[in-house]
Order: sequence, then structure tokens, then C-alpha cells
Amino acid sequence: MDVVDVHVHYHIFLRQIPSHCESFLKNVDGTRFTLKYEDVEITRVLLVPSHPCWSQDCSDGFDLDYQVRKENPVFSQWGEVNPITCNVEEELNRQYSLGIVGIKLHPVHHGFSPNAYRPEEGGNENLETIYRFAEEKKLPILIHTGTSVGVKSRNKYGNPILVDDVIKDFDVTLILAHAGRPIWYSEAFYLARNYSNVFLEISSIPPRNIMKVLPRLLEIEDKVMYGSDFPAFPGQDLALYAREVYQQVGSEKIMAHNARKILRLE
Repeated sequence: MDVVDVHVHYHIFLRQIPSHCESFLKNVDGTRFTLKYEDVEITRVLLVPSHPCWSQDCSDGFDLDYQVRKENPVFSQWGEVNPITCNVEEELNRQYSLGIVGIKLHPVHHGFSPNAYRPEEGGNENLETIYRFAEEKKLPILIHTGTSVGVKSRNKYGNPILVDDVIKDFDVTLILAHAGRPIWYSEAFYLARNYSNVFLEISSIPPRNIMKVLPRLLEIEDKVMYGSDFPAFPGQDLALYAREVYQQVGSEKIMAHNARKILRLE
């Protein structure tokens, strides 16, 4: 079975993270970056640059991931910018020239609300620039939803309902990473079910729990993408994890087809 994993933190697997994030490295212990396990083959891996904690870096691990992407055709890459600390227009143009599939935003680790561009929410012009750039270049946005236990994470910004303004203000494809885990599944499902430009991504939800916490997931089968969030926990095996998820959801659309179509992957 063909699998596209849209959410892998490869630079974390290589233990290349800021020193204040290093408490997370226990999660890397015993992990295995395998692309095949029995009948499962991961044929495309999308690298996510986010550091596993509060970060003021402009683009987190983007350049670390880019160096390995150049050497391995199985890798594609999300861009990432921090609307608090970046010259976002310059950085987005640089990353776009290097061939990104979309833009990752991490409100919880960068400390902003997804709708902070609105005047009544603070008027962050950098954030509006990001959405306008994605709109113009027709780039999807993968946006972290749900909580994080990373150092200094600001979980108040993880509620998917904060994306509701973005849905209505911009013509852009929005992918809700982690589907609002672990306390906002209903909000994430509601948005994906009711808006044509919103999709769910189910990374880091324990495989055995996916259909428990998202019991109506297959009602929106065409709007869901697989991701692992590797290395999310000690001992995680990339391909085995994909097989365990497939055993629960039973959908090849979720495991590969939707990502190839929505992200326009060759």
C-alpha cells in the first residue's frame, strides 16, 4: 500500500534543535525512520520545519530540512515563517524559490492567534501577508491545531475555531494539523465538514484512538490526510505506524490519495 506522510519532523529525528527544546529528545529514543513494513511503503514524506517548543526563530528548522531534501527524492517540504519575528515577505519568497509544497504555521509555538491579522484581534500585518502570499501562489497552509506540551507553548492559540475567520477572509486551502487533538476534535471536524477549503490531518493521534475520538471521520473521507508527526514518541517506527493507522481507518484515500490530489504532488 502506498502512503504519503504529510507531517514528519526530520530535523528533530537528527537531534538538530535549539538547546531549550532538548527535553523533547527523549521522544527520539528508539525511533526508526523506515519507509517499508510488510505491505506498506511510504513513497512521499513531507518535512515540517517546526521546533518542538516555543521558538523565536524566523523559520525554525527549514534550512536543516532543506539540506536533506536536496539529497533524497522521497522528501518534499513545507515552508515555515514566524509572523512575530520574520521579514515574512522576503522569507516566503526565498522558501518558495526553493520549492515548497505549502506553508506551515504554528500559533502555539510562535505565540499568535491564527486570526491576529484582523483589526479587532491586533492587526498583525505579517500574518495577513502570509495568507495573501498563500492565496496568490495557491499554496495550502498546514496550521497546527490542538495543544502542545513543548516548553512555553501557548495552548490558548490551538483552538481550531480561531481559524474560522481565516476560512472566510481568504481563498486558501487550510489543513488542520492534528485535527484539534486532544480537546478540540469536534471543532476541527465541524470546520472540515462544513467548509470546502478546510481539511483534517490526523497526525499524532494514537492509532487505536482515531476512530474513537473522530467517530464520523469516514463521513468526510475525501477531506482527511495521513500524517505521523514523527518522531512523536519513543520507539515510533515510521512505516509500522502508518500500517497501524491504516488498520484503524481502512482508507487508501486518507493514507495517500487525498494528499497527492490536494497538495498537487507528482
